[in-house]
Amino acid sequence: MLDDIVIGHYNADERSFIPVTVQESVNVTEQITISTVFKGIHEDMKTKAYYLIDYLNYTRGLHVQQRLVGCELLRDEPGRMMTLEAFNGESGFERRYNVQGDQHTDWKWPVIKSRAQLEYDAWLYAHFYRPLCISQLRTYLKKEQKRVMAKVKPRVRVIKRYCREAGVVQMTCLATGFYPRHINLTLLQDGQPVNEERITGGELLPNPDGTYQMRKSVELGAEEQRERHTYTCTVTHLSLDNKLDISIEPGPDPVIVVPSVLLLLCVFGFLAAFKIWRKRYSQPEQVHIHSLFH
Repeated sequence: MLDDIVIGHYNADERSFIPVTVQESVNVTEQITISTVFKGIHEDMKTKAYYLIDYLNYTRGLHVQQRLVGCELLRDEPGRMMTLEAFNGESGFERRYNVQGDQHTDWKWPVIKSRAQLEYDAWLYAHFYRPLCISQLRTYLKKEQKRVMAKVKPRVRVIKRYCREAGVVQMTCLATGFYPRHINLTLLQDGQPVNEERITGGELLPNPDGTYQMRKSVELGAEEQRERHTYTCTVTHLSLDNKLDISIEPGPDPVIVVPSVLLLLCVFGFLAAFKIWRKRYSQPEQVHIHSLFH
């Protein structure tokens, strides 16, 4: 993936890297190299998975091993590279290679390789995997620059729901349709961020068109509603020149109450109007009929 754009996938049956889009000119040597790297990663993950099943005393069945490898460019200069691994949802290995060339490795699982193998892995990581990752990042960044650099402003709206039984008002701030994915959505009370323990939501979710959405909600009890605090939904995003602030009225929506006397007058007025209408449209017919008999 390039940021959040899928570039391709590894087909384990064919043992080859399959790009998402058909490229006009394919560097065969480069594709073979990438496929070889993926093959090595796949085989290594399978070996480690079988070892961890036995070491952690898991029964045979469905297990999940994950490996995340990534590198970054900072203003076209090589940045960090990292590898994170987890098995059945529990992290067990981490390796980071920073800009200065320092390498940090953290093992939570037992080391199953010899010292010579570990030293070779560290050398391979620094002198082969990292340069290859950076070169591929530059290549795809050039090809997909328009998509990666696109900026779409978020559409922000406030949703307010009142639960009459509990006397609670739920205020929700929704930002949707934005790209890239990085956004800062904050609910403020009297200019200060609402305690995160009171916030529900906040997950970044994808939209079908490739954009993203996020919503955050907070519930206000009857006492907080009476105190008349000021609430604000504030949004910052790369597509916005300035932060976007939307004020929220904490109270429930106004309810129109009709006095009982006025309601009775309306009922009587309707009945009187109905009688007049009935008399007007029924009487002329009787008169007309009698006139015919005369």
